[in-house]
Amino acid sequence: MKVKRYIVDDLPEAVQMIRSELGSDAVILNTKEIRIGGFLGMFSKKRVEVIAAVDEASKKLPARAPMPARPIEKKQLLSQIEELAVSSPMIPSNAVRERYSQAPFADSGRKTTSPVMEAQRDAGQAIIAQPDTHLEQHRSDTQAATLAVAVQTLEARENKQAKEETSALLLELRSMKEMMAKMAKQQTFRSMPEAVMKWSRRLAEQGVDPAYVEQFAEAVNLIMEETSEEETRSSYEAARAVLLSWLQDAKGTGIEPTTRIVHFVGPTGVGKTTTIAKLAAEQSFSHRRSVGFITADTYRIAAVDQLRTYADILNVPLEVVFSPSELTRAYKKLNDLDLLFMDTAGRNYRNEMFVSEVNSLLAPGEQTETILVLSMTHKYSDMKMVASQFAKYGVNQLLLTKFDETDSFGTIINLVKEFDFRISYITCGQTVPDDIRPFDPEDLIRRLLGEKSDE
Repeated sequence: MKVKRYIVDDLPEAVQMIRSELGSDAVILNTKEIRIGGFLGMFSKKRVEVIAAVDEASKKLPARAPMPARPIEKKQLLSQIEELAVSSPMIPSNAVRERYSQAPFADSGRKTTSPVMEAQRDAGQAIIAQPDTHLEQHRSDTQAATLAVAVQTLEARENKQAKEETSALLLELRSMKEMMAKMAKQQTFRSMPEAVMKWSRRLAEQGVDPAYVEQFAEAVNLIMEETSEEETRSSYEAARAVLLSWLQDAKGTGIEPTTRIVHFVGPTGVGKTTTIAKLAAEQSFSHRRSVGFITADTYRIAAVDQLRTYADILNVPLEVVFSPSELTRAYKKLNDLDLLFMDTAGRNYRNEMFVSEVNSLLAPGEQTETILVLSMTHKYSDMKMVASQFAKYGVNQLLLTKFDETDSFGTIINLVKEFDFRISYITCGQTVPDDIRPFDPEDLIRRLLGEKSDE
């Protein structure tokens, strides 16, 4: 009997898998609901465990009855002899040699028989002279060859079935091994100090990916174990040290003094236009650089008017482009300015076609930067999809908006660990130009660990 275990989402799915793998004779022995995966009692998923079995003896095909030997008539024998005369090893070579040694052919006017036909006739007479011996020998050879082919086919079929069963068994053992490793890891986490568990749960509540929460817990626990009694270190300091090691390289340097063109890309509604106005005011007033605007956002209603309003307030020029061919004209017209901010249209950048389209508007060069703008109010799964699309084109700078509209900041850890982004600025309001500041890892750590940030 063959017994197999299935872990599926629901019972109909298990029934379909059992019928396809074990056949219609299989029976279900047991079903129960289980929970797999998760971390610290969270993120586990409900599954159904189904045990099925089938009796392999009932699946074997019945043995085929041997075919009865039929007597061979003389006419059939003669026809078989004529077909096999030349190729059969039983043909007397002397008869063929003597036939070929005679006069090769008669005159063209007389009808003659070919040497091959004469050799076949002589061979046939030789075989007919001893029909029993040679016919039985031929029949035995044919039966032996047929039996050998049948044995090889059966062995190949059995070997294939054995390989499939072995592969299925190895796959099941591998999944059980992975499950045991996860359970062992969870058991290890449960044995960690309560203070480490506290900060791990805090990061999980903040939306940090479970894989990174596990890494965080292991790192904090290692720091706590390596700390000597003389150098007593609180769990908060250990957690802060781990997060700081993750974020210290993620701090960007802002807009470089040598940069001349800055492109802003991102999905709809993240606040690109308002952010451009904030940065333009900051560069104009604080760094005394002459600034100009270029916009390709001609899809959104009143988008050009919004940026023109900011341009009028800041007293900076604005150029509108509708295609990549018009960019050269805009760059030449604004050639005397120190810094150009280019606004692109917000689109559904989960679609790679739109990403490729906006990438065609970006002018590559050593004096250009491209900044991806994302909103903290979006789901991490959506932010991850958009970030992956632009990361393929080499975009590695990030600007995060709407910090004041959320209390969950774990997505920043996920983005930094997943894509190695550099974060230059964050925005926390709509006031121009005040509600923008450089990214500060220390401030983010205080928000993640529940400490009140400095406003």
